[in-house]
Amino acid sequence: MLANQWHMMHTNMNATKCLNPKCQSKAKVRGLCSAYYVRANEVIKKGLTTWKKLEATKRVLPPQRQRTDTVQWLLGRVA
Repeated sequence: MLANQWHMMHTNMNATKCLNPKCQSKAKVRGLCSAYYVRANEVIKKGLTTWKKLEATKRVLPPQRQRTDTVQWLLGRVA
C-alpha cells in the first residue's frame, strides 16, 4: 500500500479543518486535528464525557471504520 493511500484512508474526508472553531489545522480523526483528538481522548479517559455524547453535540464525527479492522490488518488477517 502506498503512503498516499494509507494517508487517505486515515484522513477524515468529511471535514477539511478541525471541528474546533478556534483551530485551523487539518482534521485527522473524528473531525478533529491531532492535538484536539488527543485532548478529547484525555477527557474521555477521565470519565468526564463519552464519544457518544461528543457525537450527539456535534463536537466530533462518528468513527469512520471499526477498530477491529485495524487489528485484523495488523495481524495479517485482512489484505
